[in-house]
Amino acid sequence: MNLPFAALLSNGYKTLETRNGTMFVPYEPGTKMLLHVGQRIYPDGNRHIDVMKSGGLKEQEIEKLKSLPPGFRKGHAVAIVELGETYETSLEQRSDPDFQRSVGAFGKDSGMRATQIRRVEYLKRPVKVSGRGGVFHAKVPRDVIPDGWLESNNSLVDQEQKGENIYYSATF
Repeated sequence: MNLPFAALLSNGYKTLETRNGTMFVPYEPGTKMLLHVGQRIYPDGNRHIDVMKSGGLKEQEIEKLKSLPPGFRKGHAVAIVELGETYETSLEQRSDPDFQRSVGAFGKDSGMRATQIRRVEYLKRPVKVSGRGGVFHAKVPRDVIPDGWLESNNSLVDQEQKGENIYYSATF
């Protein structure tokens, strides 16, 4: 996922991810994935700022939500995300102001399939990961995963991996 949307999701503002494709359709609610920050800035003409201001946020709050913590940057896996339900939406649903704020985009700019973000947390430290489109496997040190994320089922963790590294699927 490119900035600023990767930061908006990592900072808890963005609670829905929309796509026109079926990237998240195969994954059950509760699936955990890493959030990888792509190398470019998403060219939305800063329309996300208008969406955020519509909810009453001020410039300073918006800038903070659009920013990654010190040391976290493009090309890094920065957070772990637990997916919720993926469902199809209509333009009318996507144009609801609350939906738009949850996505960080206007309805006409959003994809028709919405995936809920149940929870998200920054990794203990960023990990440089070579990005690819879609869902891909990434090897990260086990000790970067925040407490409470390895104990539950339904993640894309390689269960055979017992060493210091752990494999997750990374996307966005």
